[in-house]
Amino acid sequence: MCPVRRGAASSTAPARALQRLVQALRSIQIARGAHPWLLLDLTMVQLKALLLVVESGGMRSRDLADGLGIAPSAVTPLVDRLVTQQLLRRDDDPADRRVVWIRATRRAGAIYEQLMAANQQVLGEVLAAIPAAERTAVHAALDQLIAAADRVLARPLARRRPARRT
Repeated sequence: MCPVRRGAASSTAPARALQRLVQALRSIQIARGAHPWLLLDLTMVQLKALLLVVESGGMRSRDLADGLGIAPSAVTPLVDRLVTQQLLRRDDDPADRRVVWIRATRRAGAIYEQLMAANQQVLGEVLAAIPAAERTAVHAALDQLIAAADRVLARPLARRRPARRT
């Protein structure tokens, strides 16, 4: 029998609880038949690329490759397919002719909003199911989580490139 280290267990318990929450939210969506991503004619990597570009406001091919963990040469055909579906577009950079920006179209933005609305609906139902007397404490805890996430984002992190898939 291995001894349990209290510090390690207590620090991972909240992370496990958050992970269980995310899994429960997904399960609610699936149980209700709310999975709009299945209606999209996109592969998983195409959907991930679309989400990255929409959330970033636009990116260069190399940055998209890094974000997806794929080779830069794989980005061109991926973006070509999304351009054909009128979800992404390529824009020349007026300050540097060598740079081409990949940006989302309005159609892509609408798809993104639809996906986020499905998430928001489930989150709203779950929050509404919390007893009124406990909602203030839950909201305060959520505010603390958001503040902590903002602090982590603000840290100067060494940029790591994901391992490339071949």
